[in-house]
Amino acid sequence: MPAFICEIRAGLDPAIKAKLGKEITDLVNDVIKSPFDLISVVFHDLDAVDTYRSGDQTHDVLILGHIRKGRTDGAVERLALGISATWSRITGVSEDDIEVVIQEYPAKFTFRAGQRLPEPPIV
Repeated sequence: MPAFICEIRAGLDPAIKAKLGKEITDLVNDVIKSPFDLISVVFHDLDAVDTYRSGDQTHDVLILGHIRKGRTDGAVERLALGISATWSRITGVSEDDIEVVIQEYPAKFTFRAGQRLPEPPIV
């Protein structure tokens, strides 16, 4: 935790995924101060028939971010907007076609390696 699940149309070049994974990780570390070893970026490749908006097929990108509760609203907003801008810059996808959702969870319900994670840094 934090974990960012990227729901995307299949076919994104692996080198682009690697660049996105690195830059999103760096952004998360910079904005909400999570240690690098806790940050995950996961790509789910979807077929054309798997993505719809308003009942029509779409190429939209949906990024679901999961973080520990405790950051300021401003930090969460900077993170979401930064991820959207980073994705657009690297892929060329318009920000009109990118949705970023940040969900916060109490640290007491967040575990890694069989251990409860500590409260997040206050930023």
